[in-house]
Amino acid sequence: MAKLQKVLVAYDGSPQSKEALYWAIYFSRRIGASICAVKVFEPFFKPSRLKEIGNIPDEIFEHFAEAQKKDLQMMEAVKELGKEQEIPITTEVLSGHVAQTLLGYAKEHNVSMIVTGTRGFGALKQLLIGSATHSLVSAAHIPVMVVKKCPVVQYTGKSMILSTLREILVAYDGFPQSRVALDWALEIAKLIDAHVTVVKVFEPFQVGLAYTTAEGGNAPRTAAKLREMEELNRQEMQEVKEHGMKMGVKIDTEILQGSVLQTLLEYAEKNGIDMVVVGAQGHGMLDRLPLGSIPHGLISLSPIPVLVVKE
Repeated sequence: MAKLQKVLVAYDGSPQSKEALYWAIYFSRRIGASICAVKVFEPFFKPSRLKEIGNIPDEIFEHFAEAQKKDLQMMEAVKELGKEQEIPITTEVLSGHVAQTLLGYAKEHNVSMIVTGTRGFGALKQLLIGSATHSLVSAAHIPVMVVKKCPVVQYTGKSMILSTLREILVAYDGFPQSRVALDWALEIAKLIDAHVTVVKVFEPFQVGLAYTTAEGGNAPRTAAKLREMEELNRQEMQEVKEHGMKMGVKIDTEILQGSVLQTLLEYAEKNGIDMVVVGAQGHGMLDRLPLGSIPHGLISLSPIPVLVVKE
């Protein structure tokens, strides 16, 4: 995995983007990464369509100019927050499609991770249609941290106090992308001295798989097949622990049963998890996978930050 040297914050002044900025400040303080906050102004009209539209009233251009002025003022406030926290923050105000522009900037400037806010907790409109955040996660080649609320920020009066991230949960299924996610979690844990728990969820359909592969559901053979699957899961978790030891991080593991998404969300809530790390396949997967896909579901429904890793 790439070293966390530069963090890009997708910033628009919304409460969610402020939480994302706080998260980036926390990381910068703990691991020494630099921060760039980028505001993307998405025009109503594409330049290629201006001839089709014809004359545009001067008031529209005045409105754009005023909006851009406010964006610049907003980003100056971001710099001031960085000074207050003794973290230098560079800022950019760019124009274009939000996700494409952010990803282009990230590639050009060798960004290690993107941090972005997101609204709500799985609103139907967001899940079915998609948002700038979902588009960003879908198309990104680098890890994207999705934040609804930064769990390490507290306030004393108007002063922002950063506490400590202590618990990281890794959603693990043994596939290559979850192994990469595990490596990211371990690297972050070393840098910030956090505890890592790796959870693999044994779904009900796997019982059915054991039934169908045991020659039509013969009871003793089904039981034997289930014991075989449980042993494979146990061996896999032991390998995970050994990998953590090689990386210098002690890992706890859990093998649970139930719906993967629901089980992960419930485990995180019950065990005071501060951040979830999950692997995802390919690029553009979130736009094509069904509503119940695990990365999609986590970034939509998890109240704590979710780091989505692909490679």
